[in-house]
Amino acid sequence: MNSPFRITLLLFLYSLSSSITAAQDDAAVQAPAEAIPSASAGTGPLIVSMPSLKKLWDAQAVLNQRNDKTAWVTSDEYVVVAQSMRGLVTVLNAENGREYWSTQVGTPDDVSLPAVTDRELVCIVCGPTLNVFAKFSGKRLFSWRLPQMASSAPLLVRREVVRGGLTRIVRWIFVPLLDGSVVSYDVDILERFGRLGTLPKDVWRAEQWRFVAGEDIRNGLTVGDDRIAFATAVGNVFALDMFGARAGKARFQVLTRSASSTETLLSKRENAETLFAATSDGRLFSVDLRSSGNVLWSLGLNSAVRHPMFTSGSDLFLLMENGVLAKLDVRTGDAAPKRFGTGVVLSHSQPREGELRAYGAAVEVAIEGFTSFQPLKIANRSAGQEVRSLTLDLTRTPLTFTASADDPAVASFDSLGNGSETTGLSSSALSPDRKQLVLNFTSFQPNDLLYLKLDLEHPDMPSWKIRDYNLAGIDVAAQVAPVRASVEESGDVVLQSFPPQTISGRTETRVEPWKVDGITKVLAFTDNSVYCVDRNGSILAINQETAEILGKQRLADSDIRIFNDRTDRVIVSTLSGRVSAWTETRVMLGLIPLPTPAGLTWVLGPEAEVSPEFAKFHRNPQARPVMPEVPDADTRPAEPVE
Repeated sequence: MNSPFRITLLLFLYSLSSSITAAQDDAAVQAPAEAIPSASAGTGPLIVSMPSLKKLWDAQAVLNQRNDKTAWVTSDEYVVVAQSMRGLVTVLNAENGREYWSTQVGTPDDVSLPAVTDRELVCIVCGPTLNVFAKFSGKRLFSWRLPQMASSAPLLVRREVVRGGLTRIVRWIFVPLLDGSVVSYDVDILERFGRLGTLPKDVWRAEQWRFVAGEDIRNGLTVGDDRIAFATAVGNVFALDMFGARAGKARFQVLTRSASSTETLLSKRENAETLFAATSDGRLFSVDLRSSGNVLWSLGLNSAVRHPMFTSGSDLFLLMENGVLAKLDVRTGDAAPKRFGTGVVLSHSQPREGELRAYGAAVEVAIEGFTSFQPLKIANRSAGQEVRSLTLDLTRTPLTFTASADDPAVASFDSLGNGSETTGLSSSALSPDRKQLVLNFTSFQPNDLLYLKLDLEHPDMPSWKIRDYNLAGIDVAAQVAPVRASVEESGDVVLQSFPPQTISGRTETRVEPWKVDGITKVLAFTDNSVYCVDRNGSILAINQETAEILGKQRLADSDIRIFNDRTDRVIVSTLSGRVSAWTETRVMLGLIPLPTPAGLTWVLGPEAEVSPEFAKFHRNPQARPVMPEVPDADTRPAEPVE
């Protein structure tokens, strides 16, 4: 988000923010960020807002920019691997962009697949050869010629196996081949072959097992605790045992009867392993990987999923071919709801004895977002009805305002002036317990609007943390009166008013399926946001809960934008090999003391800009980046001064 836009937005928030008494200085604020500095001396608590991207580092991958271009960029928690079209590989530190090593893999004419990594290895298939390197030193451990070309990137697996009371670390490589088979190799055996040029005496062939599916495998492999799974181009989902007596044998097969459209996804929640498979005819399957192929649920979509899926907590995010980013519940497949405001439309009530029916009466009351920044909108949507009065009753809201007239923790209301003249707002009155507000109007005609500021106060929640859904349950009653025009003998038009009728209702949170249109690619996700690319090439920060677009930013010179499901960093690259990493930063809004003739008040203003100290690892949140050793001082001798 550029600085002028940020400043403009902060000034807008500043103009809308309400004054908050100094008695609220000690109010507790829930801090959504990991590292939030404490409030500086003389200021109130800090609030996190406005996410945007901040560049962490730039690095140049090794390639000849005259006749070579970047082909692949991949990343994990610790490294970023850039591969050129002519086989040059550069491995960078994911936290600071420093180069670990670079080398030539294969010949310039060989076709390479994207690199895959684990804790210790980097594996690259170049042509028919499997090349494995030490991850941080770049030492070539071995090269192994595959029996056929690989159809997709291999899979590296590392496990602790207990045998006879001893724990041994075993490492495997699983490679899908063009003939529709999956072959398994033991890394230790191939590494020994790379050092000594021969296999161990008790090993007569390098491969452990080979499973022949007989169907094209284009979308890669997925690994669970003790099984691997994949979907074929025909549309069958296979699950194989990785080790044990049944190693390399099919555990189950699910027939989807349509080609797979993207790679399968595994979600681990507690003791469950759920496999998600999408098909080209727009269907999505949820399969229990630990069972015999039980389909937990299946869902028909209005478009195929051709982009990688990802999970965040109990939410499944998928980007469909029509550009819609949707969120589903992992357990049930139901569309996740999003809140988009709270309100009610009052319409005519049932007739009462001796009263006229208020046909055509419709009054809208709505609010969206934080009540400190968004006013309550009251609109007359009637046809030929004027609003005489409106009553708001806070008694039934989730936030119970148990306050008396002498208690400062009460609700209060102010008109912003927007619409007060056109609607003829003549008076407003609060009940003794200050839970009920009555507004009276003289000329609130159809299509008129009134914006009302809600200065809500609560003993347990600061006013700037009260959202619209906290106001669900407000009882609203309006008195509307039909207006008829008549022409007198003099030719003057006179409006004739009738006795008012009461229409009532209760505010509810408006809910609709969570989705965002116009998305072409997903880049990364944080605790609160999903970073995506829209059709104009801009990067959007989308709130995971509300689907609200929180920020928009353009990153120049970013031809390659990778999907990073390992960390919360956004990683992009140019075709010329310029790789950069971006992290989410947030503008800190704080309470600033402001002296006034009535005493000291607090207003909302910008305090600082905060970025997380380290990247968050989605698959291993407790881990921390590996940082290279840097000398404390320059050890070179000082040059003599002439």
